[in-house]
Amino acid sequence: MNLLRIRYFVETARRGSLTAAAQALYTSQPNLSRQIAQLEQELGFPLFRRAGRSLTLTRAGRRLYEELSDLPGRVDRAVTGARALSREERGSLSIGVLEGQDAGAILTGRLQALRARWPDLEWDLERGNFSRLRRGLDSGQYDLIVTLAFELEEARGLCRATLLRQEGAIFISRSNPLAAKPDLNLGDLRAEPFIVIAQEESPGGYALLFAQCAQWGYTPRVVRQATSTENTLILVETGVGVALLDTNLCLGRSDLVRCVPLPGSPASDVVAIWRQDTGNPMVRPLAAALSQDGEGESGDVQSV
Repeated sequence: MNLLRIRYFVETARRGSLTAAAQALYTSQPNLSRQIAQLEQELGFPLFRRAGRSLTLTRAGRRLYEELSDLPGRVDRAVTGARALSREERGSLSIGVLEGQDAGAILTGRLQALRARWPDLEWDLERGNFSRLRRGLDSGQYDLIVTLAFELEEARGLCRATLLRQEGAIFISRSNPLAAKPDLNLGDLRAEPFIVIAQEESPGGYALLFAQCAQWGYTPRVVRQATSTENTLILVETGVGVALLDTNLCLGRSDLVRCVPLPGSPASDVVAIWRQDTGNPMVRPLAAALSQDGEGESGDVQSV
């Protein structure tokens, strides 16, 4: 009975719904259901009674939940505290960066300036997709993540600094006749197939696509939900569909794809996110350094 299955069981029992628990855990419902079934098989007794989509704990499941309900939280707090102390002792930071982002535009020069101020400071940089960054920030694996503003609009207990103000953009294969239209806009795409990052991977990005298309009076015809930005670009390149992404994508600089910025598109800024209760004293100086623009003026820093 490993910690992952305990975490999945506790969250499902707490919410009484596989759908709600899967969303909270940033996993798919089939995977969650499979993990619960494997835990029941391992234990040798059922944990839930199933009636349609509703779940209720069995007597044995209730007893197990009462004994284990606080275990995932205790483990997370212990690991987060120990990791923070270790980084403080070493003067180090762990930073998660959204896959596909042009790090040179948002990080390289600013980190070099930070090292000039704190020459002994060490940091680890790691790329990840939307869900991996969220989980890493929640668990304390990352002190700070660099992602897109729409990704954590509804989150609480976090702080945010804007690193790069940018517009969203249409990405369309140059083999598509619409790619040659000089003033291409979202209204022109109402009949086109759309590629979107999967809803469970990026709920904010998925919702943003539908909200922007609704402003033009239609619902996008989604033909593929991709698991990553890179996969999305490959599907666009090969003409499977069009996509709405952001303009700081280094992956998007392909001769096979046209990128058309959308003026006034909301919530596409590149932002740094960190926890308000972070135990690493270097996080806020890092965020302040990253949020400085080329003229040395501070960017926006706010609680979320």
